[in-house]
Amino acid sequence: MRRLRQEQAAGATALRGIWGFQGDHAPHGERLWTMRRRVPVLTVAVDTPEKAGRLLEVVDEVTADAGLVTSETVPAYRATGPGLREGGLRMADAYRRA
Repeated sequence: MRRLRQEQAAGATALRGIWGFQGDHAPHGERLWTMRRRVPVLTVAVDTPEKAGRLLEVVDEVTADAGLVTSETVPAYRATGPGLREGGLRMADAYRRA
């Protein structure tokens, strides 16, 4: 998250799982009285296509040893908040009608 923020990603969210597994390994996750947490984490970064390439360089760097990376085009991008209104849903409307 720090690296995505340093690269000025428009937004990012990290969701921590409870249990997960990989291949034929035993499931792993939260256990009572353990010091180390070995749980899956899903990180979603959102930005415009023009800026996404720069963010993928960061993702590539931090997942060099382990991780699954996917990239998807979302048919809309709108960010709103106090003093912020960017993007729109026009593309999503056209997508819905198709």
